[in-house]
Amino acid sequence: MNKIPVVLISGFLGSGKTTLLLRLLAYAAKRQWRTAVLMNEMGEQDVDGDILSGEMPDLPIEKLLDGCICCTKRDELGQALKSLLDQKPDLVFIETTGVANPEQILEDLQDPSLVDRISIRGKIALADCSKFLEYNSFFASSRELVRTLRGQISFADRIILNKAGECEEKQIHKVITSIRKINTTASLSVTDYSRLDEHEMFAALQLEPTENHSHSSHSSNRQGSPADRLQGSAWTGEEDRSKLGRRNHEGAFIHNEHRHRHGHEEEAGHGSHSYTGLDTLTLSAPTPFPLEISLIETFLAARGSGLLRAKGYIQLSTGPSLVQWAGSQLAIEPSTLKLQRGYLTLIGHRLDKTRIVQQWEDLLSGVVQ
Repeated sequence: MNKIPVVLISGFLGSGKTTLLLRLLAYAAKRQWRTAVLMNEMGEQDVDGDILSGEMPDLPIEKLLDGCICCTKRDELGQALKSLLDQKPDLVFIETTGVANPEQILEDLQDPSLVDRISIRGKIALADCSKFLEYNSFFASSRELVRTLRGQISFADRIILNKAGECEEKQIHKVITSIRKINTTASLSVTDYSRLDEHEMFAALQLEPTENHSHSSHSSNRQGSPADRLQGSAWTGEEDRSKLGRRNHEGAFIHNEHRHRHGHEEEAGHGSHSYTGLDTLTLSAPTPFPLEISLIETFLAARGSGLLRAKGYIQLSTGPSLVQWAGSQLAIEPSTLKLQRGYLTLIGHRLDKTRIVQQWEDLLSGVVQ
């Protein structure tokens, strides 16, 4: 039996996992590879899955929501993956939650019912260069979160240091040094907006699709990749770091073997909506009453450093929109999604849920009035 390649994509909240996944899916579609995705979300709503479906309507997706596949959704991982494998894709991507323990996931993928059907080709970890050092300091008092952050880096055989364009060169070097203390052997690429040379990455993952691949593409195969091709070299830790430019932090992948391991702790229960010490909260927003962007930004900024991520679809005064908050920055994108009811999922550290819900209701009441 030919084993189906599987690529695991992990990374802390807001590091750019879905952006990278979109680029890899677009490249695979150009090469006429049939792909499938297993998407895991901490929140009750599947924001990232909706993003993928909007870009590639025919893409097979299995969604595991409101929990993490390394703990509360662990029992559902195997069945979801088997459902995708039964569709006989050429390649499967697994995008984890931002607080997932990828080593635990890999352990579960060694299940006898799966091991003869899949081949793990890559363990990719993304890190937000602009927040990496801050998060390590901020979460110093939380053993679980520190282990999660470091575990994602330790476990990877390919590390993407993303959002480097927001950082000075000195900070980039500090982050690289910090990462290399955790993982000395994985390939390390420095970039912005998850831009990479997709061909080199596929080659490094030993996928190397060819133009004469026998399978047909998705019927929705778009001509052209959304990624701008960037040229550069990977950071293996030994190169001359002076080659790095202020706005040219992209990198190609080289193949390295990595065998680091780290421990795992069971996370908090599903009922508490807390994973690795983080809280999730989904707020609803009725669509007949559009919100101003400034109101959303003020509301999210008021949450302070405890709010790590927010994402959802909301009816703004400009129309249906994808709203994302990461690294204390708000991003708004127009959406064609038909909203029956808007929502916004918040992920953070020690969120005061009662207060947040009350303030959100006050905000909506002001709009209605």
